Amino acid sequence: MPSVTEILDELHDYWDVLLGRKDAPVDSPYLDLMECAVAYYSRAQEIDALIHEGEASGAIKKSDPYYRVRVGPLRAFIEAARKHCDLGSRRLSQETLISQQRYDARM
Repeated sequence: MPSVTEILDELHDYWDVLLGRKDAPVDSPYLDLMECAVAYYSRAQEIDALIHEGEASGAIKKSDPYYRVRVGPLRAFIEAARKHCDLGSRRLSQETLISQQRYDARM
């Protein structure tokens, strides 16, 4: 498992992309938000699961920094990434609808 500092640095990088401070690593005007959010959400869930495993085995206690990351910044990021996934999905649905309307108008 990465160190607490590495986890926090990774989450900060993800926040920067989701909040538009950095360019997304995906080059698409419609899919970049959703694809990045889904990938980042999945990674955050993986980190959450690793911390849960440590808690279950007794290696991570409630006073441990990993626990504080899981119930603080990680939880907040998971929620934000989930919202971005939903938003990206709606953007894609809207673009599909607009594209279909343009296609129908030409027929």
